[in-house]
Amino acid sequence: MLRKIKLIGQLLFLQLTAKSQAIPFEQIRFSNPLSSDIDSILHEQVKTFFKNAKAPGLVIGISQNGEKRFYSYGYADSSGKRSFGPETVFEIGSVTKTFTANLLFQLQEQKVIDLQSSLLKYLPAGFGNDSVLQKISITDIASQSSGLPRLPPNLDKIKEYTLMQPYQFYTKNHLYSFLKGLKKISPGSYAYSNLGFGLLSIIEENVTSLPFESLLNKHIFQPLQMDNTHIDAKKNTTDFATGYFYGKPADYWNFDCMAGAGAIKSTALDILKYLDAHIGHKNENFSTVVSKITQPVNSVATNIQICYGWHTFEDLKHRVFWHNGGTYGFSTFAAFEPHTKISVILAANASGDNAALDKLAVDLLILLMGK
Repeated sequence: MLRKIKLIGQLLFLQLTAKSQAIPFEQIRFSNPLSSDIDSILHEQVKTFFKNAKAPGLVIGISQNGEKRFYSYGYADSSGKRSFGPETVFEIGSVTKTFTANLLFQLQEQKVIDLQSSLLKYLPAGFGNDSVLQKISITDIASQSSGLPRLPPNLDKIKEYTLMQPYQFYTKNHLYSFLKGLKKISPGSYAYSNLGFGLLSIIEENVTSLPFESLLNKHIFQPLQMDNTHIDAKKNTTDFATGYFYGKPADYWNFDCMAGAGAIKSTALDILKYLDAHIGHKNENFSTVVSKITQPVNSVATNIQICYGWHTFEDLKHRVFWHNGGTYGFSTFAAFEPHTKISVILAANASGDNAALDKLAVDLLILLMGK
């Protein structure tokens, strides 16, 4: 209890001492050429975003039929007055889960894993014949229907835990310890779980004997030429956005066993390559995987369904596949729509701006699809 009070105190201190990142929209630097009706309408949509958001900067990437364009607003780094570019690195947060699901289905295509099998099959022998874990299939986890909690209850109980690096020192042994103590679970209904996708990345490592990042490099990053996408934030580039948490610079998150839930750092250009590959890819195996991971499995809300990793919007002109993400420094949104061949990525460099960013993204999709 004392530790929890201390953590709450740290959070309150950050809120009280935070410096606002907001500046009048008229003073915000931007790269929008304002040369088309879409440019002008988007500019007004972004103006509304900045009225409701804390982020000092925003990058928008759009691909239509493979033709890409990028819009930058504000600063990727407030102190250095650097703008976002197509190759500026940022944390994508939970958009990582779509990569974890894609990798999972690629491993199934290669007969490395059976997605209908019980979770228990891919855990160490020490779990024995655990009757609770036996109920959970790998597809239950990938479709956010496992019944596992959103976060491991023992996440903030480990002695190394810190407020600003919640995942860095949480290992698979910590996660295994929680799973062994699990007394009851009811798979089948939608229940969003970071824990579940962290567990999927552990399973992917277990069945291949390769690190999660090596698997991503082999099966996704390198084939799609995503040259600036990594789990290690500072690998092979110096163009980084600074994330902000209550107005203060926030370090990029480091991960151990929970990497599959949100560890990837990328760029607007690379994410558009990834999204466009879901619309059309010359590799037949990749296309087969996409056709499987985009099958709706469960209802989330009236107009939203869950696939494997991806969610859908059912009330727009066409079915849109999307996922958003949030870390202590960034809010993100990625989506693609196969019929009109549209992909979008939006990233704002502040935590807690997801509601405003999600609205901007949906308004942009409606604009681009001509609803």
